[in-house]
Amino acid sequence: MSLSVIIPIYNRKYQLRDAVDSVLSQRFVDEIIIVDDFSEDLSYNDIKQYLPLVKYFRTDINSGVSVARNIGVSLAKSEYVAFLDSDDIYLPSKCYKQYQFMQDREFKISHTNEFWYRENKFINQNKDMARYGGEIFSKILDKCRVSPSTIMIEKNLFETVKGFDQDLRVCEDYELLLRLSIDNKVGYIEDRLTIKRSITDDQLSKSIKHIESVRLDILEKFKAEYFDKLKPADEIALNLEIERKSNIVKKVNTF
Repeated sequence: MSLSVIIPIYNRKYQLRDAVDSVLSQRFVDEIIIVDDFSEDLSYNDIKQYLPLVKYFRTDINSGVSVARNIGVSLAKSEYVAFLDSDDIYLPSKCYKQYQFMQDREFKISHTNEFWYRENKFINQNKDMARYGGEIFSKILDKCRVSPSTIMIEKNLFETVKGFDQDLRVCEDYELLLRLSIDNKVGYIEDRLTIKRSITDDQLSKSIKHIESVRLDILEKFKAEYFDKLKPADEIALNLEIERKSNIVKKVNTF
């Protein structure tokens, strides 16, 4: 096995240690790459203690998480890459279980279930946050159902689809999985192998008006570029979701 874990950071000084420690506890991780997206909180002071156990790269300007993750993959030397947001945590068996699962079932990309943690306690996930494996395109049109911190992917596949859309600062994970799921089955592990701690009231995704507008733009752009590559059933599903999101955005904009 050959695996690189990419951790993008921006002003995450106080959460970063937990994230890095959770990766250091993994089996079969070859390298940890931290991409500092021009933090202003002296995050580097906390990273120094981990050198040379981790690789550190700092950007010249703040460009967003999509750029940071793509840079991390470009620096990676391994066959597989995984991502971890700097405020999330891997459980100890995450990387090993996921890699074995992918090898056994010949998946090039997979994701796992996760715990949600907020305000010093675990919280229940929304009832509509079902996750899926296999041919998932039509099932992930409504919202992002794959968290970046749960993804493991062959580096070659990530590079083939040209990584995260660097023009997006939100919903970049949603857009990437749409492109990946056109031609690839996506493995899914029901086990909760990651703790997601970034469930906060000030997240952009809390704004329905904003987030659905962004997703609608993504779907319309996706349709213009990839519609002829879809199966007939997926074409229908895409058109229906564009119509549904259009109606949501119109309603919200009337208030």
